[in-house]
Amino acid sequence: MKERKYLAISIKHTEYKWKFGKPCVLWGWHQTKDDEKRCFADYTQYPNKAEVYSLQDWLDSGYGSIIKMDEPVHMTIDLCRKYKNYDTVLIDKEEYIGYCKMACLPLAHQTEIGGDEQGV
Repeated sequence: MKERKYLAISIKHTEYKWKFGKPCVLWGWHQTKDDEKRCFADYTQYPNKAEVYSLQDWLDSGYGSIIKMDEPVHMTIDLCRKYKNYDTVLIDKEEYIGYCKMACLPLAHQTEIGGDEQGV
């Protein structure tokens, strides 16, 4: 429960016109170190920038009532429709990165991987 391996997908912010192959909106605009307080602020679409959580992080956060935590969530074509009754779902970071690679989505913003400020 304390292993940090989950990204939190905001269904509420992703579902508008989302289609399989598009990026999801992820909680936490930056990753913290293990000994730091978890980031529950703001959003990003880049999995290598998003906060990585444990189940315990969410249980301790006070947001538990809006999160689907009773079973694993997997990337599926109907992700947003299937979980529309939840604000947020947790997904294994490695599974989401595999989805991004399959869909040719960037894992980090261009400025973080050597591009210029315009993302080129």
